[in-house]
Amino acid sequence: MRLLLISHEFTITGASTVLLRLATYFQGQGHEVSVFPVNPADGPVRQRYAALEIPILSELAADGFDLAIGNGICAAPALLKLPPGLPALWIVHEAEIALNLLLRNPGWIEAFKRADAVVYQTNFQQDVFRSFTWRLPPDKFHIVPNGVEVALDKLARDKVPAKTRRWRAIQVGTMEPRKRPGDFIRAVAMSGLDMEAVICGKFFAMDKTVLELTRTEPEKYRLLENLPDEELLAWVESADMFCLASVSETQGLSVYEAALLARPLLLSDLPCYRDIFRHGHHCLMFPPGHVPLLALSMRNLAMSEALRTQLGEGARQVARSFTNERFFRHFQMIIDALYA
Repeated sequence: MRLLLISHEFTITGASTVLLRLATYFQGQGHEVSVFPVNPADGPVRQRYAALEIPILSELAADGFDLAIGNGICAAPALLKLPPGLPALWIVHEAEIALNLLLRNPGWIEAFKRADAVVYQTNFQQDVFRSFTWRLPPDKFHIVPNGVEVALDKLARDKVPAKTRRWRAIQVGTMEPRKRPGDFIRAVAMSGLDMEAVICGKFFAMDKTVLELTRTEPEKYRLLENLPDEELLAWVESADMFCLASVSETQGLSVYEAALLARPLLLSDLPCYRDIFRHGHHCLMFPPGHVPLLALSMRNLAMSEALRTQLGEGARQVARSFTNERFFRHFQMIIDALYA
């Protein structure tokens, strides 16, 4: 088959990582893969497609393709430009954050109708978008959790410096308002712990007060951009605790990767974790934006090695069921059904 992948961008995000993994899988299965970026701005993921010798299209030319796969809510305009006879699958990675985009761009809503199959990662996304999709056939929508794997033998541990303080906490995700990196930094400062705070991800924006704090104490607050996977995961492995202070998530890959590495998790209490990660069993949770409780949770983890071990092992047991093999198999079943 000739597959047209419609990428939202070439920045390193969970969504772009998932599409790249799908591209690698399809190429390995003998399919011919091409990528069209909605946002053509350069980024590290472009080089990864180039290394795989996957063509990157400068224009949306759908002639000759057997299937189109849109990635992310911002792929909607491109999906709507596809010829009617071309089967299309849409992976929607977003939740609440997409509502503002759809309300500002109501024409995009038609993409739910245009797509022959819509893939969510978690059940709660169906509720988020139900007001736009309730009239559409239920069998169009699928829940396919992302697969996550960590190759321990490939971690670039030599790239990670030794801790300069007693503790190291890490958050992985783009530095922008939805991920609330400022809450993570403030909590570390408020905790009173002798702790490094590391954030790995593309920098877009951060509260000026917090940004000044990171510049005042760069040895305590590290902001690291565009790290290769093997180096990023080595940083995660080196940390005493992993935090994701987001106000909205669907299935953050970094959480599951940290879980596979048995890192104790500090997670904002979001619906995407419901029935997956339980407070006190697999993680410690706090209401989004509640910095004092996050700081207290950091202290609780720091004071108890037994708690860190219990939560880390609990998280690892959960994450082990989210395999790439299961993800690819489920995804292939959806594609096969489109041609049945």
